[in-house]
Amino acid sequence: MNEVMEAQLQSWARRYVRQVASRVRPVSASRRRKLLVVHLDGVPKTALEEALRSRQMPFLAGLVNSGAYALDEAFWGSPASTPAFQGGFLYGHRHPNLPAYSWFDRELGRRVQMNTPADALAIEARLGARPGTSLLSEGGHTYFSLFQAQATNRLCMSTLADFKVMKRSLRYEMDGVLAGRTRGPLDYLRSLGRDAWNAFHEVRRWARAQGDWRHEHGYLLSRVFLQRLGWSFAHTKAMVDMVRGVPIVYLVYGNYDEVAHRRGPRSEQALEELRRVDAYLGELHAVAHAVEPGYDVVILSDHGHVDSEAIEKRTGQRLEKLLLEGAPLPVAEDVRRGLLDGRSPEASLAPRAPSEPVVVESGNFSHVYLTRERQPLEAAELLAHFPDVLGRATRHPDIGIVVVRRRDEAVALIGGQVYGAEDVVYAPLPAEFSPRAVADYLRELPHMPTAGDLVLFGQAVPQGGTVGFAWEFGSHGGLTRTETGSLICWPRSLPVDLSSLGHCAELHERLSSVYRDGPRPRREAGLLEWEEAHP
Repeated sequence: MNEVMEAQLQSWARRYVRQVASRVRPVSASRRRKLLVVHLDGVPKTALEEALRSRQMPFLAGLVNSGAYALDEAFWGSPASTPAFQGGFLYGHRHPNLPAYSWFDRELGRRVQMNTPADALAIEARLGARPGTSLLSEGGHTYFSLFQAQATNRLCMSTLADFKVMKRSLRYEMDGVLAGRTRGPLDYLRSLGRDAWNAFHEVRRWARAQGDWRHEHGYLLSRVFLQRLGWSFAHTKAMVDMVRGVPIVYLVYGNYDEVAHRRGPRSEQALEELRRVDAYLGELHAVAHAVEPGYDVVILSDHGHVDSEAIEKRTGQRLEKLLLEGAPLPVAEDVRRGLLDGRSPEASLAPRAPSEPVVVESGNFSHVYLTRERQPLEAAELLAHFPDVLGRATRHPDIGIVVVRRRDEAVALIGGQVYGAEDVVYAPLPAEFSPRAVADYLRELPHMPTAGDLVLFGQAVPQGGTVGFAWEFGSHGGLTRTETGSLICWPRSLPVDLSSLGHCAELHERLSSVYRDGPRPRREAGLLEWEEAHP
């Protein structure tokens, strides 16, 4: 690999490894092959390829163009969202029942949001993985993931729910940070202050131009504390972990995803995050090959992003009002016939207790819950009890696809017709949508009982974007080619082929065969001492 790294970067990495190794304790025992996974959250393969062609990511372009690394498109399954990806990638679940980043959870009886630590903890507890099945079990570390996934450290969303545990583990998490820093404190503080000042002015200009401050205060805090301070910490810790010999390190770079949501995936800020992460990849890769034995470095994304035009901006109303309070519209006869599928319309007329509907705007798709019951409604029940909602959804020009359950399967309502997973290829889908992704979603929905009674997807708009249901300017979770076309980049020298992946659980299986089978590391001495002192 050294032939694709600049001599200066190689020299820096060797000095860095010597410096850190003299001040931190190594892991007591380790596996023969070690792995660093860098997760570029939300980066579509098309955007990354354009950045490589235009030399905005010169380091990664050098790796790929040298032939040392392969770059391939990956399809991770449905939905195109981080929780579902991490449930499959970390735990190996093919059907994790994680319908979005935000949804109404039928079992908990409330909305959940995966950037809320208590919600992330509750959902991870329900994944029900057996001990030892996670890719990170028995010594792995994770940074900025949603789930701890049996990792040794606790820097992820679900572990933030327990402040006492986080406080007790702070010393362990801080181990090696000072030894691994790459900049002096004053230099870093000046840089952080400059970034904070620039972020403040950018947020103020943007909010004034939009006439709307929604999400902007949170976005400003995210820019300063998570995207700058938090990422700098995680990046440093990942390099220190490699010097210590932690067997698997999983590092999530969420900056691009956050910027893409708030400013758009093709905005200058989003492109700047690709340029920024390229420099970080250079440092990580250099350290990975300066330690002995070296680390295999795999780079991937979990989903893509498309430009999003908020339905509220297009119509002056939010989705909930359009669905629940709009003028009554009849369900088209072809749709009614296809949903009943030969059944009598009177078959589902049993009375139902009144329930307040919940409409969750999950980006450019939305989960609509018409009851609070544990079991989702089926098509015939929707026709019998909520025909007005179904009629408004299927006839609104900004809603491209409506997905519902029919018997024990799922069907898509597109252009006034009903399509199953096997005949989606005949549907009048706009070119932006992926028939493969639509069919996969229909096959997956029966395995997601906590998904909505209706799942709506925004219509395609010119230049590759979609209508969005949330107030944001970049979205994912939908069924376009860009959103479902993720990427994976890996060394051609790996003993396992990572091409042609069709589900994130397949990636879990292939990596586990190399990095988890065989000898396991003993628990780290430092962690054992910490646990004995803090029972």
